Amino acid sequence: MNKRFYALLISQTSTNLGFSLYTMAVVMTIFKETGSTTLSALVTILSLASRLISAFLLPSISDKFALRSILIFAQSIQLPFIIVLAVLLVQEYTMPIMLLLFSTLTVVSFFNGWFGPIKSTLVRSAVAEDNRVRANSLLATVDQTFLLAGWSIGGILLQFVGLYVTLGLTFLLILLSLCSLATINIQAVMNDTKREPFVVRITEGWKYLFKHQGLRVIVTMDLIEAWVGTIWLGPITIAYAYEVLNKGEAWWGYINSGYYLGAIIGGILIYKLSTMMQGNLTIFMITGAFLFGMLTFTYGLITNAYLALLLVVLMGPAYQMRDMAQVTMTQNSADERTLTKVMAAKSTLIQFISIVSLLGISLFADWIGVKYVYIFAGILLISSALYGFIHLYILKKGVVLEKELEQPL
Repeated sequence: MNKRFYALLISQTSTNLGFSLYTMAVVMTIFKETGSTTLSALVTILSLASRLISAFLLPSISDKFALRSILIFAQSIQLPFIIVLAVLLVQEYTMPIMLLLFSTLTVVSFFNGWFGPIKSTLVRSAVAEDNRVRANSLLATVDQTFLLAGWSIGGILLQFVGLYVTLGLTFLLILLSLCSLATINIQAVMNDTKREPFVVRITEGWKYLFKHQGLRVIVTMDLIEAWVGTIWLGPITIAYAYEVLNKGEAWWGYINSGYYLGAIIGGILIYKLSTMMQGNLTIFMITGAFLFGMLTFTYGLITNAYLALLLVVLMGPAYQMRDMAQVTMTQNSADERTLTKVMAAKSTLIQFISIVSLLGISLFADWIGVKYVYIFAGILLISSALYGFIHLYILKKGVVLEKELEQPL
């Protein structure tokens, strides 16, 4: 690993930690002041919708400006809006204030949405192919560690030091991310796209994504996972704790913490196994996906709280195995100029599916029972793994993704 990678590591970690503190501060403050679950949930919906739009529009500028410059601009824009947010949150919640508040949240989430797609391209640029699995696992491990800390201490911070200090920490974390990005020296890969129509720039990543047989399979698996991923959000997890485990809402926190702990353990294991995974990404990804589906299915069947917690911890390594292999295969699929557009298209699809799922999964849980939501999700995840096994391993569509793309498809 090199200095550029570690600067990116610091930037990602501080950005995501800051965003988790900011989200918790906003959701808890709005709920405390209004008592409205709907308004609190609207924060998540607006965040997903804003990130969807930002990912969709990213390809229109990714060829015109250096990727590092885009991120520096995006994070610089967020800083003054966090100050505005801090002021609005302590005002009387009239209709104009609420409109301004949610507009500010939309702006912050919009510019935050550029980080993920661009980060993957920067990793590809900064890290040699034979170190990429290790780099992705290290990024994930450190990120999950700090997210676990953020979600664990966020409520404590709000209670003991207040809203202003919590948002102040968010401001400082984004500033740290900004400073780290400024030190990354990666040669810009830009094209003169002034004559290309807007639609051409926007759709290039989508066309590549659907043309590439291996990527098509990976994205299909991702969309299935995104559809069932909302089963781990607060309302469903709390309902599961009450109705299935016969425990209180404290177990929501235990389950979340257990997953993050498992993800950290999984990241460390993948880091140790990175040499073995290189060249065997397909089988590792399918194995992780199958184990994750089986654990989710079993989670829906049991009623013992401690066994449920153990299963959640075990899900972390399974998911990390699947995710690290998938991320690396995606990075191998395209050159740096195209990869940002591919990641943006993929992010747009996933954010859209997550919004639809978020709106429908609670109704589904009320209709069939929260226990069966997890059983059904497990079946879908196992089906996704089998689909990947057939297309990527049996039909060999994953072979081209095992190594960095050398020639155009």
